[in-house]
Amino acid sequence: MKGVIFRGLESLVIEKCGMAAWEALLEKNAPDDRVYISAQSYPDEELFGLAQDVAVALQLPMTDVLRAFGEYLFGYLLQRHPTIVDEFDGFVSLIMGIDSVIHVEVAKLYQEPNLPKIRCEVIEEGFILMHYYSSRKLCLCAEGLIYGAAAHYNMNVTLDHVECMHKGADECAIEVRFIKVAA
Repeated sequence: MKGVIFRGLESLVIEKCGMAAWEALLEKNAPDDRVYISAQSYPDEELFGLAQDVAVALQLPMTDVLRAFGEYLFGYLLQRHPTIVDEFDGFVSLIMGIDSVIHVEVAKLYQEPNLPKIRCEVIEEGFILMHYYSSRKLCLCAEGLIYGAAAHYNMNVTLDHVECMHKGADECAIEVRFIKVAA
């Protein structure tokens, strides 16, 4: 997992719980004196351990923590790479361009990023079907990223995770339904 993802989690934990909480998480889940550098890769298990301990500390299900982290991560990544989002004219084009634009740009910025495979199809106006596959099975974080994108574009969004790798499916199928929020 790239350090930029760990840095996003670090930012969230420090913002919500303080530096002492982040340091305690690191002490338990990472080698001594670990400092995450955005472009470097780190073991996935470190991120999963950190997230699990966040869930325990907050007394929340891991599913809620991963979604909340994904939503926060959208804004965090947007601050660091605002020009990537400039490629899109709105929510639909961003979602449709995850693999063909965003992941292409990420691959330019980070060596061997190990990105999920995402295919999207417009079913009808206000309805996109997203297919998600990753050996990491971070589909709930992907849901959070969608919620973050929707908030950025002032959209109301509902997600229905109709097939999930956590339940034995080969890939996740997520129905994304959305409508623009009145100004």
